[in-house]
Amino acid sequence: MNGNWWKLGRGKRVLLSLAIIASAFAGLNWSDRARAEAPEVAGPPIEYDHLSSEKAEPYISFGKPPVRDEEVHAVKRFPDVRSCLIRVEQSKNRPDLRQIDWSRMNTKSDIQVCMFRIFSSYQTPMKAKQWFISQKMTGVSQDEYQGKTELLRSVRAYNYPRKTNNIYVSSGGVGGLIKLNLIYVEEFKVVWRTDNSIYATTYESSSL
Repeated sequence: MNGNWWKLGRGKRVLLSLAIIASAFAGLNWSDRARAEAPEVAGPPIEYDHLSSEKAEPYISFGKPPVRDEEVHAVKRFPDVRSCLIRVEQSKNRPDLRQIDWSRMNTKSDIQVCMFRIFSSYQTPMKAKQWFISQKMTGVSQDEYQGKTELLRSVRAYNYPRKTNNIYVSSGGVGGLIKLNLIYVEEFKVVWRTDNSIYATTYESSSL
C-alpha cells in the first residue's frame, strides 16, 4: 500500500474505501450491459442446407487449417454448428441457427469458427445476409472480387457498440466494460469460393 494512503486520516480512508466499493458495484452493473447478448429473433427460422460439423467441413481460414492455439481451441470448443447455439436449441431436430450463444463467444476465434459452422450450413450469401440482419447488425452488404485463382463472394456486417450498447465478443467484468467503451465498430465478414464452400470468416474490432 502506498505510504500516502496512511497519511490520510482514518475518516478519509473509510470514505475513500466506500467510494472504491461503490465504483466496483457500478462497474458490475455496467459489465452486465457489456456482456454479449443474443438479439431476440422473430419469424420463421432461415432454412439451412445441412448441419455443418468439423468432420464434414473442417474449419479453414483463408484456405488454411488453424495453427494458432486460440484457433485450435475454438475448433475443439465448437466441433459442430449445434455447439454454437443456445442450450435449448442444441438438441432440437431442426435447430434455429439464428440462436447463436453470443455469451460464449469469448474470443475472435470463437466468433470466426461459429460463423464458419453457421454459414457452411446455410451455404448461400443471401441466407448469410438474412442471418446478419436477424442479429440486428447494420450495413449488411454483398460483394464479389477476384482472388488469386478464382472469383470470391463476400458478405459483411457491422455493429456499433456505442449505438447498440452491446458488443458481440463476450466479456464480463471490467473487460466487458472496457470493450464497450473502447470499441467503435465490430466488423463481421464471410467469404465463399465458387463451389459455395467457405474460404474465410473474419471478425475485427476497432476503436477511434
